Amino acid sequence: MTDTDTEARVNEVLGLVLALPAPVTGPVLRSATPAWDSLAHVEIIYALEETFGVLFPEESLTELDGTTAIATRVDRLRAA
Repeated sequence: MTDTDTEARVNEVLGLVLALPAPVTGPVLRSATPAWDSLAHVEIIYALEETFGVLFPEESLTELDGTTAIATRVDRLRAA
């Protein structure tokens, strides 16, 4: 389970990086978002790390494919 505030902040980052219409209220999925290509993924990871003050392990980067997956990982990293 993720913190609602974390999901909202993740959506803000995704909205900014992917230039999605604001406000982004529902989950954003990589598979359903054409603008979320490999370059955007790198930009998203960087923006998330800056926003939340975390570093994602390299092996987890491909798993970060949507709002819920990202928020869950952020919450785990922040709790560690």
